[in-house]
Amino acid sequence: MGELIMMPVRNNQEEKKPVAAGATIVEFKREEILQDLDLSVWKTAPRERTAAYFPTYSVVSKAMQTAMRGWVREWFAGNQEVLLRPKSAYPILVYVCTHPFSGRPTNMFTYDIQQTEALDRAFASAAVRLGRELKALDTQDLAWFTREHYFAYRSKEILKYVIKNRRQLYKMLNVETVLMDSILKFAIIDIPVLGLDASSVFLRRAFATQLRRFSDEVDLTPRVEELLRIATDALKSKLSNDNAVLPLAA
Repeated sequence: MGELIMMPVRNNQEEKKPVAAGATIVEFKREEILQDLDLSVWKTAPRERTAAYFPTYSVVSKAMQTAMRGWVREWFAGNQEVLLRPKSAYPILVYVCTHPFSGRPTNMFTYDIQQTEALDRAFASAAVRLGRELKALDTQDLAWFTREHYFAYRSKEILKYVIKNRRQLYKMLNVETVLMDSILKFAIIDIPVLGLDASSVFLRRAFATQLRRFSDEVDLTPRVEELLRIATDALKSKLSNDNAVLPLAA
């Protein structure tokens, strides 16, 4: 057994909170991994009106969207009490089931809530997966009246409810759009004008603000550095692949 890493306790109330075995160590390692994030690759990111602009940023956007859906699914699995509030649970389930937006040339990278066509695509993609997501839910310990809200055959009713009451889903999708706008501003406008260090501060601030706004239920603010790393790794991978297929000079 390794040495147990003890984190400082702020007050007596926090001392009374139960801590899952291993949670402290995992959190420590995660912070240790994220603190060395290097954003300098963004200085070489494609500019607007270049051939690489849309292909590159669509890859970055899809990587971010995929990660966020995974985190929300993870949150849902660990916060089953939300099932007691179907009006809160339904938009989260539908969001998780939407397929990450693949982009539309030349400058649309997320589901734009102002675009009817884009929203139709979001709901259609959710419809394909929602039944399977409901079947995977563990509702055995819930009362029958609660369980019946999540039977797979009710997927169409759930989707209709969210389509009619769109506010919470709109918040989630709009956050994705603003996050991507922040990335574009960072790479294309801020870095050339302000430099990497100052621009990075503004980007992190924008990410923290948007992840805090994501949902009334799901707090994604602890994921700021992870999301930045995912976006940065997606950019590095795309640039590396593009360079690898460039024809050799004669």
